[in-house]
Amino acid sequence: MMTMKILLSVAIILVTSACTPVYVSAPLPMPQKVDMPGITNADIECVTNNVYRRLAERDYAHKKYEARLEAVIKSTWNK
Repeated sequence: MMTMKILLSVAIILVTSACTPVYVSAPLPMPQKVDMPGITNADIECVTNNVYRRLAERDYAHKKYEARLEAVIKSTWNK
């Protein structure tokens, strides 16, 4: 009886493990970069230092995020 349970367990494991799907990902295309509007010194001369710092931090975070997304897209390409 114990041998039958072992054989049945092995058979179930073999059948279920042989049916696992194989995923193939297609390379993602690189989208065009967005043209960010330019800002001159005259545009921000009335902005306080605190607001200027927050704007700079936001721009830096946006560039880091863009670089991360670009790395993810490039990771789908064949090397």
